[in-house]
Amino acid sequence: MEYSEGDCGFLAANLCAHSIFGEDALANVSIEKASPLDEGSPIVGHIRIRAKSQGMALTLGDKINIAQRERRAVAV
Repeated sequence: MEYSEGDCGFLAANLCAHSIFGEDALANVSIEKASPLDEGSPIVGHIRIRAKSQGMALTLGDKINIAQRERRAVAV
């Protein structure tokens, strides 16, 4: 992954996942700091998941939600 040097308050990325069953999913991630100059400002954003099967999209979404909950529990 390449990045430009300096302060930047946002990140956008496309992530691809393949299951052991041959299903594919694409996650479009867009995040930004609410106030880039404030070290303590929260990071907010959106994740859009696309997959041919609804089950694959739901499973990937559940994994992301679990990771977010675990991260919040550690931070508090």
